[in-house]
Amino acid sequence: MKAKFYLIVTVIVIILASLACGSSNSGVSVNPPNDNAAEVEEQPVAESEATEAKAVGSARSNPAPMGSEVVADDMAFKVLSIIRPADDIVIEGNQFNTKPESGQEYLFVELQITCQKSIDEKCSLSSFWNFSVIGSSGVSKDAEWALAGVEGLLESIDFYGDTTVSGYLPFIVRQDEIDLVFVYEPLLFGDTFYLALPNQ
Repeated sequence: MKAKFYLIVTVIVIILASLACGSSNSGVSVNPPNDNAAEVEEQPVAESEATEAKAVGSARSNPAPMGSEVVADDMAFKVLSIIRPADDIVIEGNQFNTKPESGQEYLFVELQITCQKSIDEKCSLSSFWNFSVIGSSGVSKDAEWALAGVEGLLESIDFYGDTTVSGYLPFIVRQDEIDLVFVYEPLLFGDTFYLALPNQ
């Protein structure tokens, strides 16, 4: 009996995960920075024979421009700045923090998030499950979460409507990595979005 119950639960979870993966990003909206508004509307989208044009912010091939506010999952996201390299900050925090391998460096992305739900409802974020970056290498890098002694990092948090939180998300990327794109992905339900980061 227990085996049958666990089998049913597993099937339900797989179906729900499949539905979540099939999200069309219909819940994502991009508010471009004022000085780039005209550029965003006219921005050409790179296409191949096998892919269709993607809406701004809904794909790596057409990320929202730096400075945009992206609204998804009842939250407004904005990248405020980046620090690259950020190796000194990490090492000063604790000498036992993970050191980048040769040819790699730390990237800190300063993120601001506002919960747009009612004051009685909460938004939830996981600093090491929801965020990643993808660069010119095409390899996705998740946020580092085991850093000690570093102040100002964005932590996993539950926060209520009309509340804004901010902090840095640390990533390890290749030193020669360019065209970095910041990615938000919900755990199960919601919409993924892509936001361009400046080259430094």
